[in-house]
Amino acid sequence: MTASRLPVEVVTHIMQFLSVSDRKEAALVCQNWYEASLDPILQRDIILHFYASSAALTSKAIPSLSKRRLPHLVLNDFDSSLNAKAVVLKSCEQFGENLKSLSLRGSELTEKTFVELLSHCKNLVSLDLSCCNTLFMTGTLLEMNADIQLLKSTLTNVEEVNMSSIRHLTDATFNRIMTVCENVEKVSLMSAPIVFSSELFKPTSFRFANSSVLTFRNMMDFVITQQCLRSLNLSRTQIEDSNLKELVSTPELQLQELILVGCRNISDEGISSVCKYQTRLSLLDIKECPDLTNSSLMTISACLGQLKHLNMHKCKQVSDKAVSTMTKLEEMQTLDLSECHLVSSKGLIAGLCGDSISLCLTSLNVSCTEADDSFVEKACKNLPALTYLDLSSCFKVTDVSVHAISKSLKHLRYLRLAFCHEVTDLGLLGICSGLDNKDSQIYKDGYEHNMNVRKYQSTVIFKKPEKSPTGPKNGDPEGKTFAIKPLALSNLAGLRHLDLSACKKLSDTSLKQVLKFPELHFLGLGNLKELSDDGLVKIVYQNPSIEELDLTQCKNISDFAMDAVTKHLQRLKLLNVMGCDLITDKTLGYIKRHCKRLRHLDVSFCGGISHNAINELEIEMPSLISVHKRMIGS
Repeated sequence: MTASRLPVEVVTHIMQFLSVSDRKEAALVCQNWYEASLDPILQRDIILHFYASSAALTSKAIPSLSKRRLPHLVLNDFDSSLNAKAVVLKSCEQFGENLKSLSLRGSELTEKTFVELLSHCKNLVSLDLSCCNTLFMTGTLLEMNADIQLLKSTLTNVEEVNMSSIRHLTDATFNRIMTVCENVEKVSLMSAPIVFSSELFKPTSFRFANSSVLTFRNMMDFVITQQCLRSLNLSRTQIEDSNLKELVSTPELQLQELILVGCRNISDEGISSVCKYQTRLSLLDIKECPDLTNSSLMTISACLGQLKHLNMHKCKQVSDKAVSTMTKLEEMQTLDLSECHLVSSKGLIAGLCGDSISLCLTSLNVSCTEADDSFVEKACKNLPALTYLDLSSCFKVTDVSVHAISKSLKHLRYLRLAFCHEVTDLGLLGICSGLDNKDSQIYKDGYEHNMNVRKYQSTVIFKKPEKSPTGPKNGDPEGKTFAIKPLALSNLAGLRHLDLSACKKLSDTSLKQVLKFPELHFLGLGNLKELSDDGLVKIVYQNPSIEELDLTQCKNISDFAMDAVTKHLQRLKLLNVMGCDLITDKTLGYIKRHCKRLRHLDVSFCGGISHNAINELEIEMPSLISVHKRMIGS
């Protein structure tokens, strides 16, 4: 039986195990597989980006969208033109009933169009209005009672509303949006112009919705009445400790997610209030809050026993003393301590990798910390379920860490080793550093064929195996040699994101032999001076699923390698060749012929590329969303 004759139900079941990119490719095989890809089960994680300006050129709707039953829609380039409005409204009539989430981020739509558009979305769960300044500029949005009643009956299922970065948001417009979305559970007001304290807006006995600004007092009224509120995002606002305490101490309020990114006025006192009143938090994001110290993390560890996701990126006053107390966070799944420069392996081992600790971490980011091989080895042993690991700019990480990762983290999907200057070819190949130079070179040469194939003459056919000594060898006083031969990085067969940028000791020797990942979507090879055309060509052949490729400042890469890149990476969406001096206009010709799916291109500082050639490329490839071309040409 041929593949095209398989029942649709069988093909649909098989496609459930594929990534979105693989499903898109499989849908092109035949009509039967295309029909299978339209099953609603397979559409749950697909987001459609609808470019209104491009669709308006056809002056007709897209009837096939209704057949796909897409649940997630992002409207881009939506302006006030009549053609764009007509096409979008007609298309939304066809698939509006299937929509679960709608993003109008940055769209310049009118109030009438907004009401008409949402009236077709009867099953909407998530609504994104971020950056829609034009919509809120007049302050008359949903001013008519008829519009409120219409949307109130339509948007009864909406649970999430995003009103981030709206400059003209006021009490009146905020209340109207919350009136039509009366069952909302998640609210995002990131970068909203909230007035927290002012003599002009003090609470009085007579309350009214201000039509000029958005006040904290009005937001508190909403929090008090909205008992089903579960998630609140007040990132990059001027909220202070006193305001935060008043918010989290609201009776009956039980938040599960609190996001306070970049709230520079928050200190340990505010976090202490959060931990005291909101003990059921499962997600806390307090990155880029510079005044937080060890006291905050110690309080979190002591009080928030149900916490699953914690982000303390750039909380630079946190040190090992606080990290070592994280043993109590037994439910923790994702942890971000990046750019906490006072955190070292000592604290990380005590807090995350103790013998009596049983954490279920799946995501760990310790980039730009003092983590070294001792912690990575412990983490690989105690945290085998890791799927995301970021060790970028951990300058003490060496080949020993790479060996431990390759051997133990079999479920790893995301790995960043950028700027780990001590990582060498031996680490990627899985060769012990205890080998002398001659044996290492023999191993490298024979790796590609068979690890057991001899590359030198020997009269010994069989030698009785000897038991390895339990103590340190004479040539290894510290006992760092491996009793078992480490594995190469290629052992991580399911890797999808790999960043080796600026690992200056890597060369073609290891890269072209180890980089063989069938599901790899992102590959970062920037600033690798030893990467050559031949090496890149072989890497491209061995990793056909790459969608994003970073070759920043690879000085040895020329048009020859770019020809292979554009021909064999059919899924390529992002290409960064900034600072590649040997690349010329020929590469742009290759891109024009082969890269029909390319969306983002960076050719900045490429002296061999002319302005005329890049301008022609932009005209002939309207699908390109962004093109960076700073300082090109000789």
